Amino acid sequence: MKPRSIDRCPVPRRLAIAAAGLAISVAPALAQAPPPQSAAAPVTTLPDTVIAADRIEVPASQVNASVTVVTAAEIERRQFRTLNDVLRAVPGVTVSQSGGAGKMTTVFTRGANGNHTLVLIDGVRAGDPGSINGAPNFAHFMLDNVERVEVVRGPMSTLYGSDAIGGVINVVTKRGKGAPSATAFAETGTRGTVDGGAALQGAAGRFDYNVAVVAASTRGQTATPPRFSPGIKNEPDGYWNVALNARLGVALAENFHLSSFTRAGVARNEYDAFPSEDPNLREKAKQVSQRLQGDLELFDGRWKQTLGLSFLQVTRRDTDGEDPVNFTPFAPDSRNRGRRWQLDWKNDLRVDDMLGAVFGIDAERTSLRGRNTYNFGFPSTAVDKSVGTVGGYVNLRWMPVDGTTLTAGGRLEDNSAFGTAATFRVGGAHEFKSSGTRVRASYGTAFKAPSLDQLYYDFPAFGFFANPNLKPERSRGGEIGVDQSLLGERLKLGATVFHTDIRNLIASAPCGAFCTTLVNARRARSQGVETYVEFRPWSDFTIRLDYTFTNAIDRTASESLLRRPRHAFDVTATWTPIERLTLGAEFKHRGGNVDRDFTAFPSPIVHLEAYSLVRVTASYDVTEAVQVFGRVENLFDKRYEEPFAFQAPKLAAFAGARFRF
Repeated sequence: MKPRSIDRCPVPRRLAIAAAGLAISVAPALAQAPPPQSAAAPVTTLPDTVIAADRIEVPASQVNASVTVVTAAEIERRQFRTLNDVLRAVPGVTVSQSGGAGKMTTVFTRGANGNHTLVLIDGVRAGDPGSINGAPNFAHFMLDNVERVEVVRGPMSTLYGSDAIGGVINVVTKRGKGAPSATAFAETGTRGTVDGGAALQGAAGRFDYNVAVVAASTRGQTATPPRFSPGIKNEPDGYWNVALNARLGVALAENFHLSSFTRAGVARNEYDAFPSEDPNLREKAKQVSQRLQGDLELFDGRWKQTLGLSFLQVTRRDTDGEDPVNFTPFAPDSRNRGRRWQLDWKNDLRVDDMLGAVFGIDAERTSLRGRNTYNFGFPSTAVDKSVGTVGGYVNLRWMPVDGTTLTAGGRLEDNSAFGTAATFRVGGAHEFKSSGTRVRASYGTAFKAPSLDQLYYDFPAFGFFANPNLKPERSRGGEIGVDQSLLGERLKLGATVFHTDIRNLIASAPCGAFCTTLVNARRARSQGVETYVEFRPWSDFTIRLDYTFTNAIDRTASESLLRRPRHAFDVTATWTPIERLTLGAEFKHRGGNVDRDFTAFPSPIVHLEAYSLVRVTASYDVTEAVQVFGRVENLFDKRYEEPFAFQAPKLAAFAGARFRF
């Protein structure tokens, strides 16, 4: 029996329409509202400070890692709606999505695996302990209330522990300040898409608050290419998502601030898991994360301490109805619940203007509870396991002369499943202020702990057994980069060369005549170059070009790693031809990408067709408090596949309005 199509679900659509109706009803009272952030502001790769690269806020000129920061102003100007949208615009990052909105997404940073990038949201590790490899599904992260997204590329396990082989994605939400104010937006578009949201923020005395709710709904499109469904009517894969984000704070003393972060969301998604139509296959995912954080400053701010307690729970249920269309997947009812408790204590100690240190302790307990109920008489499978880790780290910062910053750090982490892991990282940066030149270099090691699924989730009916003796995947690598400013900073350009070796990669292997397991058996290497040119010839026009070459190789099999394009070229332009009107255009090209054809056995390597996409945006400030906007995605309706056998979204157009009061 086919379930009711999820695009008929009224909850997100009503929330979006309600947010727009509320904003429109108060529009006459918005005359005194502050003006929107200027969309004509020049694009900058690095703002004045960066947090994630050193785990504390430091000037961008002192950072020795490659960092891209996307601010709230740029998110609004480029009309990004999900974290996926932001990451597609970051050099060195590849996003591979199995269809349209809400579909499973994998992120590769500098050629590393999809679970080799750590994701933090307000200090909470966002990886899903219940997923196969511990990685999050980026498709569900909507950008409600986000102040900035920082992407640090390169090994960062010394500061953050497991997962940070490719880099770190740090999402920071907005802190309330000033007089009470509110915003609301709503948009509609192709394929029955409706998005909407509202936020309230401000500060009163010792208290600050920022609360936002956002909802999205779309009828979607099928992910199955026509060649895999001859004679079958393709059916759209609908999706809806509702999320709440709240950041509350109180200054209990002049030097002590207590913050509470809450993020909750529920999403429902129809999808096609294999290259054929399946109108019954769907997933419902719920996520709740909470964090209580205290910030204490001593000795006139020279010693800053942060103590945080976090909780994350991700619950997913995948069902395929009473009459599955496909023989695969075998489980019409799969349930997984992943949990993480996290305690962290960070210290930022400034001995003097030349010497400082960041040191602390991280501890966490992750657990997985899962159950699969099968058809065709196969017995059910279940798991209920947990793992604990404790790690300590220190990172020293030394500025021996003006313009030079050197860092060196180490970490030792103990994991109840595999034992200890030690990492280190060293780096340096120097700024030649007279010439506008900045050089930087770094080298370090990193690791990825095996996931709970890989350690403990057996499927004996199908001859698969997890391996509780797995060791962490390990890497070492570094980079050398230079950034140059010319013409009074109207022209900026730079290049970074990077190299990473990864060993002990987890892969499947036979464990007998009719069974498979997982072992640390593979090695990989990723190397390449990231380059950019940003030019602002006039105050109302900015253009930026990014080119990344990535050579990611499976050294064990002597073949390219899957879904990592060798060539990534992006052009982004922003123009304000008249006051209040801002236009944007983006060109994206990806080429040299390979995947496997899992419809055949053994699965052969296939070369994915290179593709180029064009995206255009426009916004107009009707008044100081009302803005209308629109965009077109995939302007020339390019047909392409990111994973093989999953077609990407076609031409789509959207329009909406934003209100401030």
